[in-house]
Amino acid sequence: MKLSRLLAGLISLLWVLVFIGTLGIVVQSTKEFLQKTLESHAQDTATFLGLAITHSGRVKDVETVERMTAAIFDRGYYSEILVKAMDGKSLVSKRVEQAVEGVPQWFIARFPLETPRMDAIVMDGWRQAAKIEVVSHPGHAYAELYRVSMRSFWVLLTAAIASLVVVLVVLRLALRPLDDMEAQAIAITKREFKVLAKLPWARELHRVASALNQMVVSVERMLTEQTDLAEKMRKKAYVDAVTGLMNRNDFAERVTHLIGAPTKFATGVLAVIRLRGFAAFNEKNGRVEGDALLKRVAVLLGKVTESRPGALLAKLDGPEFGVVVPEIQESDVGALGDALIAALAEIEEFPRTETTLMAHAGMTYYRYREGAVFGKLMATMGAALGVAQARGVPAWHLEMEAAAQAVNTMYAEINGMFKVGLPADRVALQFQPVRPTRISEDAWQYRSESCVRILGSDGQLIRAGLFIATAKRLGALQLLDKVVVEKVMQRIAKDGPVRGGATAVNLSLESIVDPMFVEWLHGKLKAQPDVARHLIVEVMEQSIIGYIKEVKAAFSRLRETGVRLSIDRFGQSTASVGYLRGLEVDYVKIDGGYTRGMADSSDKQFFVQAIVGIAHGLGIQVLTEYTETEADFELAKSLMVDGVQGYYIGKPE
Repeated sequence: MKLSRLLAGLISLLWVLVFIGTLGIVVQSTKEFLQKTLESHAQDTATFLGLAITHSGRVKDVETVERMTAAIFDRGYYSEILVKAMDGKSLVSKRVEQAVEGVPQWFIARFPLETPRMDAIVMDGWRQAAKIEVVSHPGHAYAELYRVSMRSFWVLLTAAIASLVVVLVVLRLALRPLDDMEAQAIAITKREFKVLAKLPWARELHRVASALNQMVVSVERMLTEQTDLAEKMRKKAYVDAVTGLMNRNDFAERVTHLIGAPTKFATGVLAVIRLRGFAAFNEKNGRVEGDALLKRVAVLLGKVTESRPGALLAKLDGPEFGVVVPEIQESDVGALGDALIAALAEIEEFPRTETTLMAHAGMTYYRYREGAVFGKLMATMGAALGVAQARGVPAWHLEMEAAAQAVNTMYAEINGMFKVGLPADRVALQFQPVRPTRISEDAWQYRSESCVRILGSDGQLIRAGLFIATAKRLGALQLLDKVVVEKVMQRIAKDGPVRGGATAVNLSLESIVDPMFVEWLHGKLKAQPDVARHLIVEVMEQSIIGYIKEVKAAFSRLRETGVRLSIDRFGQSTASVGYLRGLEVDYVKIDGGYTRGMADSSDKQFFVQAIVGIAHGLGIQVLTEYTETEADFELAKSLMVDGVQGYYIGKPE
């Protein structure tokens, strides 16, 4: 219950008690006063009539006594007057059963007035001749008591209501800042740091609001500093200082990770672009002009790669640039090569000599296979680059690895499968366990990640990385996502939570930014709340960058069902980690490029530790993937990572 409502209720209750008590006192006091008045009135009348009869000297004249009694009784203020001889014989008797007018019967029954019988003695000389008994009629007393009671009721009620309204208004104005402070606290949990512009006038609330404002500023500054520091260190370790592109170290680590992760990089083109004649240009024009040229080349190549989702562009050694374009068809490689060379046409110098500027590209087409090595891929591209340079004009050349030919048959089968539509029974699921590092198993929720597989014609399971590109090219990703979601939900509904907790399901960009798909998923989850609370919707970071507004709306809608939310491959993009403050997510899973080989790289360790600090400050739990050894596990634990995933924990099964 809100404090304002609680105080209002207590004050209202006190006001009611005060109202009832005050009214009761007024009514009781008036009743006691009227009671004594009736007694005094009856006694005075009895005394007066007794003296009148005594002084008349006609005590024995019953007719005279009756006339005197009637003269008093007829005034209507008495219910009974009796004149009795001393032996008890009635001489005169006057009674009336007149009803009380203008007073409700319930009031008379609730507040009864006693009408005492008062008496006086009539003397005949020195002898007591008769006794007079008088009972006052309570009608006028009841009328007065009722009038006073009702007037007091309305006066007190009006005063109570008016004062209560005033108190409640003042209370509401005084406590209104509590609502603002509550909203401020809730905003902090949503990673929104709002400062109260208007502070409350109540001293205590003013101090609390000031403290909250200071806390908000401090927390925001701390998170900003952590974010800036992490970004600065990331750039120092992985970004080329001249062009702002990823450097050779980052490029090598990312490509090494990609070729070992079929779900991330199943097919694609790798290229090395070299500027021939750059040394002569640099010597002739100076380092400043040389750096300007490299920056211009980075911009021109960026225009080619920016329209290709997931593409990587890096500045390698000297005048060399590296390019990776995933999920591109082999038939489109020529167009990409032409685009790269054409983009650099403006830097070419004429007439062409051995020392003039000219661009060449060495390319290789990659299909996932076991045993692929970054060094061999670079050697293949180097050979292709040599062929291109030998032509003496700006050119590109494609060199295929001999080992790549062995996987063409499988890709042909995958392509045919998605062209005719993917039967649900060809989709199989495996679940890879996720283990906590710092908290107990009972408290840990993220227990597994669903891994989608396709059953090949030979009965073997084909990994997602080998068919995702084909599904995307043929527009079948949403169909695949729906099949996977339904299979995971059926598994949870039938057999209970996988490994006793929540299971992550990866959704594609095409699905998460499609309002119709989001509404379909919302309906499925809303219909099965017990299943929804054991599900984690996970989206790759590169799907979020550039679609923050759409993803935020989708996350907000899905959170209504009780499902948890996660960002996969965190750190893969070059965007600042600051965007996390705008998303309500429960988990981030750091990309394997930063966690694989982390024990041998202080830069990676620092980056992971910085991400953990920022995420924990935002109330987000952090996971790492590709944990292959006990040393990897212990290192993640020492860096305060919350959960780990990898073959050391368990293989998909």
